[in-house]
Amino acid sequence: MNLVLVAPETIARMHRHIGGRTDEALNSCFGISYNTWRKLAAGQPVRASVASRLIVRLSMLESNAKHPAND
Repeated sequence: MNLVLVAPETIARMHRHIGGRTDEALNSCFGISYNTWRKLAAGQPVRASVASRLIVRLSMLESNAKHPAND
């Protein structure tokens, strides 16, 4: 299993988008579980596939925040 550390700056970026620290909120926002969130917050490594998915979701959230849809 390939484990990686997620940069503290990325964790700080995540904090700006968290609507709650429940499994449901974290999963809908970032595609991660509460247990994964705890690992990230503690500076522990996570699976590379999880980190990749997280970075993609975070980038999408930040892109949407900069360019909101015209409803």
